[in-house]
Amino acid sequence: MNQSEKNSIRTAEKITLINWLRKFGSRFQLGFVVTDPHKGKDKIVFSNDAFMKISGYSFKEIKGKNLQFLHGERTNMNVVHEIDRKLKNAVHANAELLHYRKDGTPFWGELVIQPLVNGKGETLFIASYIIDITRRKTDESLLDLTKQIFKGINDGEELSTLLQKICTVAESYCSTGSSCSIHFNDENGVWTANRTYPISNKQIQEIIHKVGKEKGYIKDEIICIEDIEGVMGRKLTTKVSEELNFKSSWILSMGDEDASQNDFFAVFNKNGGTPNEFQTGFIHSLVPIIRMAKTYYEQRKQYLILAFTNPETGLPNNHAFVRKLEAKLDTGGPCFVAVILPGEFSQIVDLYGRGAADELFIQLSKRIEKVGRGKENFIGRFSSSSLVLMNDYIEEGNSEFYIPELQKVVAKPFVISNHEIFLTLKIGVAISSEEPISAEELMRRADFAVTEAMKLPGSVMKLYKNDTNQEIIQDIKISNELTKALANDDLDVYLQPKVDLESGAIVSFEALARWYCPVLGQVPPSIFIPVAENSGKIITLEIIIIKKVLSWIQTRLRSGANVFQVAINISVNHFFHATFVSRLLGLIHEYDIPSKYIRLEITESIGLVDYPGAKVIFEQLKEAGFDISIDDFGVGFSSLSYLAQLKVNELKIDRSFVQALDEPETRAVVMTIIQLAKNLGLSTVAEGIEEKRHIDILLSLGCTIGQGFYYYKPMPLAEASLLLDGEKM
Repeated sequence: MNQSEKNSIRTAEKITLINWLRKFGSRFQLGFVVTDPHKGKDKIVFSNDAFMKISGYSFKEIKGKNLQFLHGERTNMNVVHEIDRKLKNAVHANAELLHYRKDGTPFWGELVIQPLVNGKGETLFIASYIIDITRRKTDESLLDLTKQIFKGINDGEELSTLLQKICTVAESYCSTGSSCSIHFNDENGVWTANRTYPISNKQIQEIIHKVGKEKGYIKDEIICIEDIEGVMGRKLTTKVSEELNFKSSWILSMGDEDASQNDFFAVFNKNGGTPNEFQTGFIHSLVPIIRMAKTYYEQRKQYLILAFTNPETGLPNNHAFVRKLEAKLDTGGPCFVAVILPGEFSQIVDLYGRGAADELFIQLSKRIEKVGRGKENFIGRFSSSSLVLMNDYIEEGNSEFYIPELQKVVAKPFVISNHEIFLTLKIGVAISSEEPISAEELMRRADFAVTEAMKLPGSVMKLYKNDTNQEIIQDIKISNELTKALANDDLDVYLQPKVDLESGAIVSFEALARWYCPVLGQVPPSIFIPVAENSGKIITLEIIIIKKVLSWIQTRLRSGANVFQVAINISVNHFFHATFVSRLLGLIHEYDIPSKYIRLEITESIGLVDYPGAKVIFEQLKEAGFDISIDDFGVGFSSLSYLAQLKVNELKIDRSFVQALDEPETRAVVMTIIQLAKNLGLSTVAEGIEEKRHIDILLSLGCTIGQGFYYYKPMPLAEASLLLDGEKM
């Protein structure tokens, strides 16, 4: 059989087949189209009525054309190429593809494409079945869009970005070249989402005002403008109608009883027409998603404000500052952190209230923002009484310039509650080094430094030094071991005799705490006493000392041995404690010791802390029979006006005066103290006597009692007993 005969047979087969396909396809309710792969690029030879209804074309318009006329700007060409590859190999293909109707409206089609071959495996025709699945794909798109919006909100995306995602999805269901816009206009400002921003809220409102008079333009609550320029006028629509080539628009007001009438969703088209039933429903279905995006975005924004902002001042809070500092430290390089505390903060709160203090911080932060040689400062609220500052410019060695700069900040008064107030600043500074450091550690160092600055008068800056950590660690060790020692009653009491300076005879004792720690060794009182005070353990420590002294006195009294009065030091915190007097009296009763054997040594600052309260306690102690001594007199800031009012028996001259008795000025001070005591009917005791010449000078000045290494060093209770037992009274 020659080639001509073969072609005649194939032609006959194709005629028979196409006639059958026409009859077969005409009865389908779904789109059906037949193409001939031998006529150019798969030219259409048949389509049924269902296909023409879906596509919007007549058969006359598409006959002889390739199916590419259904493709548009968002058709996935990768899927198209994959279909072509399969058909070339006579393999059927299935796909879901975005197509475009004659009027440019997109629709989703589910394709089933089948090559029709003869017995020799030759493709005669290609039959394509297409189902409009736009509604299903729309539901899927809306669900996916909702997920994207929620994810975007959680990821911290801006509202404009979220709205743009909605516009992008909406445009995929509009005609080719369309552009969608979302407009909000409320107390938070104007929000607009669109790549081209073709029209403003004001212009949209003008359109509604004009079109509202023409009820025929409104379709299912959507304002349809088939001729933008005709409605708005050329002057207002040059950009829309000429530059962007938009001819028509559909506008839906998103306002309801709870929403603003200034919120709109708009579609701008490059051709005329009104939305079909599907597009109308789709536009309405976007409104809840748009409102959700705006509502949840604003809620999340409020949550972030609450989470990262100090509500009283509007400044970043501690959490926000830590995050900012962590981000800076991750980049490397030096970082300067300063905790800033107004020295007068507590007085301002007491006088004007917390609100006034908050206003102070607002004013102070604004002034500090300008400090730093042009480098940006990040300022936050560190605590109720302080700010924290971060700057990446300052390095160790040139941070000193901040002092004069910050002094300028407080050179002018602050206006608080209509009062002008001058401030001093206590500043603690920590600077990151080359070694890795956490934000919390850097802030802790600055906080420690400001604590040190608070101990000094005036405006002070303290820079944290690296060796400070070792001091803190040592203090923690001491505090931990001291807690164990107090629990196990491991502290010892030593006694140092007080003597008559003329005869050298013992007249009384002073009890001193001593501590040997198996871990730390011998710990001096100058170290563990301050630790006990700072950690709140001083009362427990002093109760132990009192009990051991009372026990020693009790033992000697019961044995008939010599007994002398013992002075016990009482801290300010213990003295003003509500149970101090009652507990002391209880211990005296428990050990059956007359109160005359106990003298209480109190620091001279007692009256300055709470003079009325101190006076009541002094009267209670005197009434109970206790002698009272003012320790280290002249070192602090005594008030002679209260000294005469308090019922004391003795003034103790501090060892620093005794060591400097050769200096005329010091000798004059000591003589004044001795004379003052005599005038008030008090005795004086000199501490720290180490040389014979000290005794001679003190006697010449009128002081007759003293204590020091020249006579006796502090000794354990057992040695004190041996000393007394050998003493001839």
